[in-house]
Amino acid sequence: MSPAIRRRIRNRIGRGLTFEKVWATIERNAEEAEKRHAEWEAKWQKEAAEREAQRQREAEEAEKRHAEWEAQRQREAEKRHAEWEAQRQREAEEAEKRHAEWEAQRQKEAEEAEKRHAEWEAKWQKEAAEREAQRQREAAEREAQRQRKAEEAEKQHAEQEKEAAERQKEAEERKKEAAEREAKWQKKHEETERIVNEVSRQMGGLHNSFGEMAEFMVAPGIIDLFNDLGFHITQSAEHGIKILDEKKRLRAEIDLLIWNGDYIIAIEVKTSLGEKDIEKHRKRLEILREDINKTGDRRKIVGGMAVAVLNDNDRKAILDAGFYLLEPSEYSRMKMDLPEGFVPREW
Repeated sequence: MSPAIRRRIRNRIGRGLTFEKVWATIERNAEEAEKRHAEWEAKWQKEAAEREAQRQREAEEAEKRHAEWEAQRQREAEKRHAEWEAQRQREAEEAEKRHAEWEAQRQKEAEEAEKRHAEWEAKWQKEAAEREAQRQREAAEREAQRQRKAEEAEKQHAEQEKEAAERQKEAEERKKEAAEREAKWQKKHEETERIVNEVSRQMGGLHNSFGEMAEFMVAPGIIDLFNDLGFHITQSAEHGIKILDEKKRLRAEIDLLIWNGDYIIAIEVKTSLGEKDIEKHRKRLEILREDINKTGDRRKIVGGMAVAVLNDNDRKAILDAGFYLLEPSEYSRMKMDLPEGFVPREW
C-alpha cells in the first residue's frame, strides 16, 4: 500500500471510520475502477472493431474504385489506340496517294525532258549537217582559190623567167646578180619547203586549217583519251558546231564536241595560243551553257584546248583555267598529259 493511501486511511479513521470500512470502500472503488476499465476496454474493442470494419469497407471501396478506374483507363487506352491506329491508317493512305501523285508527276516531267532532249538532239543533228555542208562548200572554195593562186603564181613565174632571160641577154652583170638572187631564193625556198613539209607531217598535212586539224589530228583517238579518264563517250561532232541566236546570228563556234549522258566536252583547236584565246574559250562554254539550258539539258560542261605549238607558260595557263590540254604526239595524233591532282572546271 502506498504512503498516500495510508495517509488517507489514517485521516478517515481519525474522523471515526474503521479500517474495515475504509478497506471496503477501497475494494468498492477498485471494483468500480475495474468495471470502468472493463467497460472502457470493451468500448475500445468495439470501436476498434468498428474502425477495422470501416477501414475494411473503405479499402474494399478503394479497391472497387481502383478496379473501376483501371477498367476506365483500359477502355480509354483501347479507344485512343483504336483512334491512333485509324489516324495512322488514314495518314498512310494519304502518304501512298501523295507518293503515287508525285511518281506520276515525276514520270510526266521525265517524259517531257526526254521529249525536249529529242527535239534538241534533232535540232543539233540538223545544224551539224548544215555546218558540215557549209564546211565542205568552204573547203571547195578554198581549194579553188588555192588552185587559182597557184596558176597565177605559175604564170607570174613564167613571166619572171622570160624577163630574166631578156635581162640576162642585156647585161652579164645583171645576169650574175640574178643568178645570185636565184640561188639565195632557191635556198630559202628549200628551207621553207622543208619546214612546211615537217609541219605538214606533224600535223597530218592540215596546212593550218582548224577544221581539218580538228578532223584529222585531234579527232582520231580523242574519244579513247577521254574514255581512259572514265567518261564513256557515246557521241561526237568532229566538224564542230555553231551556236546561233534567235535572229540566226553567230554567237559562238566550237571546233570539236563530244558527249555522253552526263558530260559535254567542248574542245578548241589552235595552231598556237593567243593572248585572249583562253578567255574566249571560257566565254564559248558560258554561251553553250546558256544555249542547252533552254532545252532543259542539265548535263555538265567541261572544256579542252588542243594546241599544236605551245610553251610551258601556255601549258600552265590552260591547266590553271581548268581546261583539258591536248598536244601533238610523235605519231601525228594527240596526247593528254595531266598533272597529278588536276580537277577540270565545270559549267
